[in-house]
Amino acid sequence: MGKSLSTPIRGPVDRTRYPTAPDASPIAEQSLDIISSILEDPSPGLVEIKLRLRQCVAAYPRHPELALLAHLLETSSLVNPKGGETLP
Repeated sequence: MGKSLSTPIRGPVDRTRYPTAPDASPIAEQSLDIISSILEDPSPGLVEIKLRLRQCVAAYPRHPELALLAHLLETSSLVNPKGGETLP
């Protein structure tokens, strides 16, 4: 778990300075890994996505699972403003 997590606005921060809650569940740790992967991706097309994700991380400090959920819900509403298609 040596990955770093970006601050709510920008820049890398050691994960020890942005820990999950002491009683964090495995889903919180997995969410933090997913968030880190997105924020560390060098793809230039992810600039807006990363900014929105950082805002969600700032809104839910120490709760990466809630930050990731908020990000996914927000992204879904932007991509599918009318509710999108239903799954088969």
